[in-house]
Amino acid sequence: MKSLPDNPSAEENPVALLEELSVVKSRYKTLCMQLEKVSTEQRESMKGIRAALENTMKMVQTLQQHTALECLPLSEEEQTAAQQLTCQTVKETESLVEEPLCSGSAVPGSTEDPQFKPLTEEILMTVPRSIRSTVKLADLNDLYRKLFNHFVVNKNRAALSVSQMNKMNMKATDSRIQILKELAIVELDKQGNVKSVV
Repeated sequence: MKSLPDNPSAEENPVALLEELSVVKSRYKTLCMQLEKVSTEQRESMKGIRAALENTMKMVQTLQQHTALECLPLSEEEQTAAQQLTCQTVKETESLVEEPLCSGSAVPGSTEDPQFKPLTEEILMTVPRSIRSTVKLADLNDLYRKLFNHFVVNKNRAALSVSQMNKMNMKATDSRIQILKELAIVELDKQGNVKSVV
């Protein structure tokens, strides 16, 4: 203080700077406490959202079972939202919603069975990498949907060869068929023809 000129500015006064530093530390500590509180409330909110979503899906399941409403798969937007919520209960509940209705009849005039459930990226990732190689999910689902319509909706029981499937514009490849076999969606006979496991 003796070495300072008379009436120094706050920026030059070490005592004033120390006092300001003390105030800043206090404000920082308060902000940290508030941030922790916000973080805790955010976690609680996410838990509440997940619980509400799970309850909603269970209510939908109950309603569909009692009213025999057709069960549609989640849209891409809904799947993205569910993934962002990291809510695995959506997928589990969705499978529960659809399974009891699989034995029900299709909607009259429908071109495809309402219980068709597209494969997800998570399901595809369960297949060994050596089998799935570079297969695209959209192409795989396209083949799966057409096979589902052929075997389940149209109730065809005869096995299909790769050439027969391609004549029907199914765009079947060995790798796509192997993935569906690995997922127990289809099986192959001794000649390598595809049969439905349903």
